[in-house]
Amino acid sequence: MTISCLFHNLDPAMKRKTIAQELAIQGTGLHRGGDIEIVLYPSDAGIVFIKDGVHIPAIPQNVVDTTLNTTIGLNGVRISTIEHLMSVFYGLGISDCTIEVKGDEIPVMDGSALPMVRHIQEAGLKDLGCDVLPVVITDTVRAEQGESWIEVAPGRFSVSYEIEFAAPAIGLQRYSFDGSNYISEIAPARTFGLLKDVEAMRSMGLALGGGLHNAVVVDGEEVLNPEGLRFADEFVRHKILDILGDFWILGAPVTGRIRAFKANHRLHIECIKKIHGIFFPQG
Repeated sequence: MTISCLFHNLDPAMKRKTIAQELAIQGTGLHRGGDIEIVLYPSDAGIVFIKDGVHIPAIPQNVVDTTLNTTIGLNGVRISTIEHLMSVFYGLGISDCTIEVKGDEIPVMDGSALPMVRHIQEAGLKDLGCDVLPVVITDTVRAEQGESWIEVAPGRFSVSYEIEFAAPAIGLQRYSFDGSNYISEIAPARTFGLLKDVEAMRSMGLALGGGLHNAVVVDGEEVLNPEGLRFADEFVRHKILDILGDFWILGAPVTGRIRAFKANHRLHIECIKKIHGIFFPQG
């Protein structure tokens, strides 16, 4: 399978990119807690994660869990919560990178993609000199579960996302992203959760490292974070952050109009697996 990348204007003659130099980043895991270090290395072999000596390419076949995050795994080794870092790779046009993970998941940082963006910008990017082409959607691809759905239709790249929560602090939110201004529009949006769900998540072994320092927490009409929101619609912007990261797992750019309603990681991954099956039936 040809490794491709999705650039903001979807120019079919853009170049593959990697980071310019080795980069170490430390932080805390959102779900398992604990200190984590990841080391990013320049590469020309796509996006590949390494844990305990096992190389796990970021491809649809290696997604093993989508419960409140996207987890990849191979040969019994798993790495959780890769979606924010993958979203950063989308936003910076990085098609190739090797990531060594010393821990169970990718550090959550402040709950958004922005700290990772800044770290990688400081390390710099390197053009690999190879052209990349998008996967052009010619027929609508759809995944649904109950009232939730996601579909990708023919057209120029865009993402339109709609969420609806009973908590008045979130309510109904819609946002459309055309692929430009990722760093200012999408990267700062933090992950979020409802206070009433935290206990249930922790009983599942999730959100053990979460708090007001790395997530927006909502209780009914109230946002509990003392600094408030970064955007009035920060919640739906973060869903777009997530879907961009999940779609980057496809390993090839998508030229199509992505629409989602009350979707989640499970539906994101189901959709990209359908696309992958269509365009790469042997891979």
